[in-house]
Amino acid sequence: MSQLIPFIPDDAPFSAEQRAWLNGFLAGVFSSHPAQPGMTQTSTVAIKVAVLYATQSGTSERLAKKLVKELNKQGHIAQLASLDHYTPASLAEESHALVLASTYGDGDPTDGSVAFFEALSLPSAPRLDDLRYAVFALGDPSYEHFCKFGIDLDLRLYALGGTRLCDRIDSGVEVDAPFEQWKSLAFASLNQQSTGPTLTFATPASIAESKPHTHTRENPYLAAVIEKRPLTHEVSSKLTVHVGISLVESAVHYEAGDACGVFAQNDPALVEEILHLTGFSPDATVTLPKVGTTTLHTALLQHLQPSRLTRKILQSYAALGDCDRLHTLLAPDAQKQLDSYIYDRSVIDLLEECPNFLTAPAQLVDLLPKLTTRLYSISSSPAFHRDELHTTIAVVRYRSHNRERVGVCSTMLAERTPIGARVPIYIQPNKKFRLPTDNAAPIIMIGPGTGIAPFRSFLHERRALAATGRNWLFFGERSSTTDFLYREELEAMSNDGHLTRLDTAFSRDQEHKIYVQDRMIEHGAEFYRWLNEGASIYVCGDASRMAKDVDAALHKLVKQHGSKSEEDAKEFVQELQEQNRYLRDVY
Repeated sequence: MSQLIPFIPDDAPFSAEQRAWLNGFLAGVFSSHPAQPGMTQTSTVAIKVAVLYATQSGTSERLAKKLVKELNKQGHIAQLASLDHYTPASLAEESHALVLASTYGDGDPTDGSVAFFEALSLPSAPRLDDLRYAVFALGDPSYEHFCKFGIDLDLRLYALGGTRLCDRIDSGVEVDAPFEQWKSLAFASLNQQSTGPTLTFATPASIAESKPHTHTRENPYLAAVIEKRPLTHEVSSKLTVHVGISLVESAVHYEAGDACGVFAQNDPALVEEILHLTGFSPDATVTLPKVGTTTLHTALLQHLQPSRLTRKILQSYAALGDCDRLHTLLAPDAQKQLDSYIYDRSVIDLLEECPNFLTAPAQLVDLLPKLTTRLYSISSSPAFHRDELHTTIAVVRYRSHNRERVGVCSTMLAERTPIGARVPIYIQPNKKFRLPTDNAAPIIMIGPGTGIAPFRSFLHERRALAATGRNWLFFGERSSTTDFLYREELEAMSNDGHLTRLDTAFSRDQEHKIYVQDRMIEHGAEFYRWLNEGASIYVCGDASRMAKDVDAALHKLVKQHGSKSEEDAKEFVQELQEQNRYLRDVY
């Protein structure tokens, strides 16, 4: 454990002059203090580091807290802050900053960091000539604008005069390895700048830090599936299922608004087809990072993801053989053709179209990315559905290029996991999607399709807590007769008054398609009245279209019924976000 020169933090109850005097006094005392038995002299001084994060689902916040802990353990003075409540002026006062920035939806900043980035992008933004910084960008590679917010933030900090401690690293869903790489680079750069005398104290083993035993992503809980039932009619064009999981005698705890992470397995039929096309033995031995030695069959079934194509996979595969089609797709001017090709194909198509490129199982293992966990919004209430966890899952099945395609986890849970079987799960907290602390506050929930999941949780939770706040739900799907998810529950809550308002939008029940955003506009006057009465807005569902359309409808109704200008309506919505009254869980 390192004990470095103490530093009076900025939020301590002293004036700037008092802090400066105290810091100088402490530096003088500790710099001249002789080393005592059990202490060793080193040449590192504490650096004050701002650890900033922009998060939507909690991942970057988790990593930022880990970063602060390790920085402090090394003897630096790390201070944690969310970009939700941070300003460019505050950043201009820092000498060092480590920034973890999640990209939300298709290239956007997280909801809470919009105001910060807009202010940072203004011509009047302060110069950052004295700032040394590093950016760790998080995103989903399935989106076209992967990690765009982190990239834009890095470029803007540099344009304002900041100096990079290390190059930005962009991370997909599997963040641990890229984070460790970035952290090592940033720490090495920080430590190169640390000069001066410090004292290192030996730490007795008896006070070494201990880690409580909990179920996390690294230590998932094997939960039994206790219920499965379809929520859509058998003649529907889609299948959505309700899945119940038992938490009896487990240490798993969740809150309304959280998500459930599920470790999936690939379809065994797909694995067999890959083995057939490659000609490799299922018992061939392969080595995987963090897994070790296993069989090729187990690697393909449990650890690798063959169901997606990316430019990187195509580039790696093309380097192993000669295929004119791949060379054409990878040409610099063929981005649109490449996007179209990889959109609805998988590795199996690659193996069929350009066969015999792979000569060893290790090449196949190196080609495929790691199989990622799947996150599903929890649709149960911990207060009402005790010892149970429910999820609402749209089962992915479609046909393209003469082949049936399936969702890895959705079909596993709906079709390949019998009642009583156990699946590894963990809880992904979503602290930015919580019910109001005031049980009397009204809420407006907008959740088409499986976006209904957290709002079923909210409604049951508010009933269990005897909350008196009014509840308004906008729900949309294709048809009321085949796709009205949780219809009986919602109509019962509407009839007994717990669900104050229920407005539905079934797009295919009439000639002209109607969506939830259309219902918002239709009831805009009442919607705006609820906002003025303190209502919070919650949105859950598709990020690429629905969330943007709902946001546009919100701005439109605020402008119309609040008699506001475009700029004033934008400011009004921004204030809702800053007050944590406009919250989104979109994907």
